[in-house]
Formats: sequence, structure tokens, C-alpha cells
Amino acid sequence: MAPRPVESGPDPVADTASGERPHRTAPHDGAEFVVVANRLPVDKEVLPDGTVNWKRSPGGLVTALEPILRANTGAWVGWSGIPDSDDNPDIEGIDIHAVPLSAQEIAEYYEGFSNATLWPLYHDVIVKPEYHREWWNTYVEVNRRFAEAASKAAGEGAIVWVQDYQLQLVPKMLRMLRPDVKIGFFLHIPFPPVELFMQMPWRTEIVEGLLGADLIGFHLPGGAQNFLYLARRLAGQATSKGTVGVRSRFGVVQVGFRTVRVGAFPISIDSGALAALAKTKRIRDRAAEIRRELGNPKTIMLGVDRLDYTKG
Repeated sequence: MAPRPVESGPDPVADTASGERPHRTAPHDGAEFVVVANRLPVDKEVLPDGTVNWKRSPGGLVTALEPILRANTGAWVGWSGIPDSDDNPDIEGIDIHAVPLSAQEIAEYYEGFSNATLWPLYHDVIVKPEYHREWWNTYVEVNRRFAEAASKAAGEGAIVWVQDYQLQLVPKMLRMLRPDVKIGFFLHIPFPPVELFMQMPWRTEIVEGLLGADLIGFHLPGGAQNFLYLARRLAGQATSKGTVGVRSRFGVVQVGFRTVRVGAFPISIDSGALAALAKTKRIRDRAAEIRRELGNPKTIMLGVDRLDYTKG
């Protein structure tokens, strides 16, 4: 399927209003390790008496990153999950930097471009991706705000780890704001084959956004290989427009004088900690209780999954 012609959208690294490049933020005291993700690691809970409690998010991202956060005190940049909220929860051991989103931004950046454009395209499922310029414009603007928040949170020479498909423009934006930091990006969903990705009207902008990182990680080697090919094909085309050249070889993309490493790093749960937890008396007793409630069957299969068209 050939991509339908779409006029180029706003420059993801230029100021939306003026078209000027963003001003670099001077390095300052801040966190040595910063996680940048669409959501904060906690959810807001309003108790019956009106008091507010922040509890750990049950999402897979927080579960996967929790051991790293335990070992590295730092900052987390993300959205609270509530429209028009400026809450900045106080979480012990983590410096929280909340990025507020309006109801319209949630509809266009999150539900729209992230979940109705990128999600079905990257998974190659039966739902057809939708391409709308206003969704893309909002995606650019929200990514810029996340990059600015990360720039403020990071100390000089910090490591900033950007997470997932909602924030693919952040690495390049952040590099322009803070060239002193080390930037990593990890994609928590599949990265599509070249033929699929070429349907995306803003494919070059996304590839160039990711190339702002020092290290780009994927779950599988196939995703890394797809990206390496696209980096050479799409970002390399920009040389005719006067921008920096791009060359790639196995596991490495050379962007001008900068080297970007690309690889497959399957992320998982802390299996050792869960194995130890499974051996505790409390868990073994509860497992026996569940088995009795089900009539003591020989085999029990338990699944805890969201009802999602990519998960069955």
C-alpha cells in the first residue's frame, strides 16, 4: 500500500509558534538518572474521605523498570493520567516531574496518534492506522513538552532513558536542548517491517527523532534490523537538503560525528524476585486456597491480560 501524499508537518525540533530552534538549557544540578515515559509510575486514588493517595501503577513498564529505580535514585518525567491535572506527587526516592495534558491533547496525542496511528501500524493488525495532521501536530507539541521537562530534571551529564512509541521525537529534541546528557530510547512494542513503516507520512521525522539517542533498543533483532535499514534510507536522504549525513553498519548508525548504537535488548520482569516471592508461605497458602476453590484440578492456567486486539 503506497502512502498517500501528505504535506510535511511542523519541524519537530523547531518552535511551533515562531519556527525558531529551541534555546539550549544550561546544565544544572539535577538527577543523574531520568526516566521519561508517557505515564508516571503512580496512579492517583481519591479516598472516600476526600484525601488523595498515590499508589504504584500496575502497568508493565513500571514493573520492568522498578529494579532499576530501586538501584538508582533519580527522576521520572510523565503524565499523571488525569486530564488538566497539575498534580506533582511526592514519591519517596523518585523526583517526579509531571507533564500536564489537556483533554484535547489526550484525545489527539495519546488516543489519536499514539494508539490509533502508531499502535496498529507497528503491530500490523487488522485495525487500519489512521493518519490525521492535527494528531501529528499535537504529538509533536506534547513530545516537545516532555523533552523540556526532561531537560529541567536532568543534572549535568545525566543518563536519560526515554520509553516507548508515544515519545519517539523526544531524543532529538532533548539532544538539542541538552547536548551534555546521554540519551537512551527503548521501544516496548514491535518495530514494523520497512514496507509497513513506509506508509507513515511522517516516517522521516520519527526516524530522525529516534536518532537523537545514543542507544536505541528493541525487543527483537528483526526490529533493530528494520530500523537500521530505515535510518540509512530515510535519514540518509536528508543529505540532499543540507543536513548531516547518515551511514549505518551492523548495530551502529553514524550520524555526522555522532555514533548511535542500535540493538535488541529483550526486557522482562525481575524473575529472580518473583521466584523468591513464590516460595514464601503466604503465596503458597494462597495458591493452595485458589486450587481448592476450583475443585483441585490437576492443571490450572491463569492469565492476567488487558482486553486488547493485539493480545487476544
